[in-house]
Parts: sequence; structure tokens; C-alpha cells
Amino acid sequence: MISKKIAFLVVALVVVLIGSACKPAPTPTPTPKPAVPTPTPKPKVTEVKLVAWTIGPDEPSYYRRDNLIDAAKRLNKKLEEEGSPYRVKLEATFETGDWGDYKSKFMMAAEAKEAPDIILSGHEDVAPWSDAGFIIALDDYIAKYKDVYDDVIPALWPACTYKGKKWAIPQDTEARPMYHSKTLLKKLGWSDDEIAALPEKVKKGEFTLYDMLEVAKEAQDKGVVEPGYGYWTRPRKGGDFYAVYFAFGGEMQDPETGKLVLVKDAFLKHLKFHYDTVFTYKTTPEGFIGTEWKDWHTTVSAADKVLFWNGGTWHWAEWTIKYLDGNEQHLWDNVGFTLFPAGEAGKSPVELSHPLVYMVTADSKYPELAFRIITEATCPELNTRHSVESGHLAILKSQLEYPKYKEAKFLSEAGYMVEYAVYQPNHAKFGPYDTILWTALSAVMAGEVTPEEALDITVEDLKKELGDEVIIK
Repeated sequence: MISKKIAFLVVALVVVLIGSACKPAPTPTPTPKPAVPTPTPKPKVTEVKLVAWTIGPDEPSYYRRDNLIDAAKRLNKKLEEEGSPYRVKLEATFETGDWGDYKSKFMMAAEAKEAPDIILSGHEDVAPWSDAGFIIALDDYIAKYKDVYDDVIPALWPACTYKGKKWAIPQDTEARPMYHSKTLLKKLGWSDDEIAALPEKVKKGEFTLYDMLEVAKEAQDKGVVEPGYGYWTRPRKGGDFYAVYFAFGGEMQDPETGKLVLVKDAFLKHLKFHYDTVFTYKTTPEGFIGTEWKDWHTTVSAADKVLFWNGGTWHWAEWTIKYLDGNEQHLWDNVGFTLFPAGEAGKSPVELSHPLVYMVTADSKYPELAFRIITEATCPELNTRHSVESGHLAILKSQLEYPKYKEAKFLSEAGYMVEYAVYQPNHAKFGPYDTILWTALSAVMAGEVTPEEALDITVEDLKKELGDEVIIK
């Protein structure tokens, strides 16, 4: 039986427990909620339409356009990362027609203040288009992207410079080799070793332009090639012809004054060479000037009809893709190439190079965005795919070590030719100068005047048209 004392203790304990349970718990101090950050509004994005015009005219050079399109995509990613309110939409065209028509269309558009934002053309347009106010100087923009433009091969900048300012960015460059048919030289009796040694002989000045005509005439006399198929130059107006003038020691621009130059002795030899190949050696057919390009390409790319011909490095790609169904090995088996030979003993071989350049026009409402597209396109990856596809040489030092460029056999073997490069001048009056010189040459090749008569007419016309802007030596 539980004692009264124990019962009392049990009751007391129960009362204490009940009292404790019924006592209200202390109110906890509320923890403040973290402040919700106000989201930063994204900037309103404005799409900017830019327009670029490009030209081949060779079809494999379409990356002149496509590189800009891909560059615009790259720029948009950077603009987004920068928090820029702008995005670009690029409309780019690529033409395969005539250079003259292309340039005329641009100048008409520029005069009407309706030019595209970006124009691709030859470096010789830098002077006249800057003087006309069609394009803008790029020095301040170039300085902002020094890491990109320090990679440009230094020898290319003079082609983009006029009156101390840079007006253009190199897009590509090339060489204009003298090609020869290995197949026909073998039929003429040359050994494989003799054919393989020809590039070095040309490099040393031991095989000149007239040596070439002698071999070409021999091939014709022995029935190896048909009359008029010993040597083919380009069939229409173009800068390639000036390689002969340079090969005889010609100059086109005075480095100190910037004035245009005509060296009478070299120009007369230039005219006589073209007269001789048509009328003395008969290694180029009469009436050759005006031949359709398609017929020219079809004939020379076969490599078994013409013994010597001069063309561009880009033609190698064009022949492979357009005329040989992708069979580049046909060219390696049958075609060789050298520097453009010296005009005569004691002179040096040359390479007339013609860099194409991107320019920003004065009509562009967003010149820096246009320039940044060009900057994004100026990289080893994009420039190399253009070089490999179209047969053009590197413009960037980093390209020379870029794997895909090094793997391109033709580019690697022709790369040394840039060391011999000469350029047409950057001068505002080069257009009329060029027209006068071409008129003389075409008249000589047509048999309308003698070389001596053509020289006299040329000197007179240059003095009349250009005055003190030309130096006659």
C-alpha cells in the first residue's frame, strides 16, 4: 500500500509537470528576410543593318564575302558580352563579273551617297577613293585593335597607305607566276631534272623572258605546239602586263615625291617584248587580246596545248575546281611554275602582287561597327580557309604556321614569291596613267603602231594628261 508521503510526492510532481507544459513558450525573434535585388533591366537591343560589296571575280574567292558574314556573327557575340545595345545584320554580295563594271557601280553609288558600308577592291583604289571622299582613314580604329593588326605582314601596309594614313585593311595577296607545261617540255626533249631546275634558274636570272620566247619558238618549229601557242599572256586589260615593264627595270612611283614614273627605256622594252611575241617569234597569236577568259582557262589548264603562260596563284585553285573537276593532281603532274623571269641578263625576276583590301566608306552610319566586322574577319582561321580555297597567299604572320595553311602544298611552294613582290602605285591619277599605257600596249599588239611610235605617243599623252604629276626618265 502506497504511503501517504509517496502519494503526496507523486501528486506534486504531476502538478509541476502540468504547470510547465501549460506555460506559454517564449516568442522567437523573427529573422529578417533577405532583400530581393531589383533586376537590372537589359538594354534595348537595336539591330543595325550593314552592307558589304565584294568581288572575285574568280569564283573560288567567295570567302571574301562569307568571311564577313561569319565575322558579323562573331561580332554579335562580343557585343552581347560587352552589354552593347547594338547587333549587326550584314547583307553581303559577291560578284564574278567585270572589275570595271564593279568599280563603276561603287563610284556611282558613292557619288549618290548610297555606297555600302564595306567595299572590297584592289589597293590601287585607295588613293583616288580617299581623295574623292568615298572612304575613311582607319588609323584610330586600327590603334584600338593593335593585337590583331600587329599580325599583318608588314610588307602589305604600304599598299594600304596614302598620304601618311591607312585607308584599308589587307584581305589577301597573291603572286603571278610564269607557268609552264611539263608535258610539252618533255616532248621538246627536256629531262625531268632540267624541268625541275627551271625555277631556280629563273630565280638566279639565268632564264630570261627572251630565253622563254626562244624555247617557245623552238617548240613551235618542232611541232610540239601549234603556232601561236608558245606563250600566252592574259587576254584582257589588267595589271599583269606590267610585270614585263618591271622585269626590264621599270618603275611606277617615285618613293620620295609619290609622283608617277615612266622609265622610257624599260617601257620601250616592255612594248617590244609584246610586239616580238606576236609578230617576230609568233608565239602569241595575232588578235589575241580580247580572247574570252573561259577559252583561255580551258586551253591553259589542259597543260598540253600552251607551253608558257602567266597567271595568278589563284588560278591554280580555279583550274582545279572549275576546269579539272577537282583533280589537282593533274596540275602537279603536268604544270610547273616559276617567278616572272627577268627581262634580260643582269635584271632580276619579279612578282607583281595585287593585294585586295577592305575599306569602310564615308557613307556608313556605323563606321566602327563596319570596321569591327573587318577586324573579326582578320584572323588566321578565316583568312586561311580563303587562302586554301582560292589559292591566295597569307596576309597574317600567324597564318604561315597555321596547320591548314602549312598543309596546302601549292601555297607552301609558292610562298617565297612574295619576297619578290612589286606593286602598282597608290596615286589618285593612276587611272588615266594606266589607260594611257594600256592604249599604247594594245595598239602595239594589234600591229597598229610600232613600239617606238607608241612610246612617243605615251610620253606626249602622259605629259598632257598628268603634267607635273608624272616623272619621265
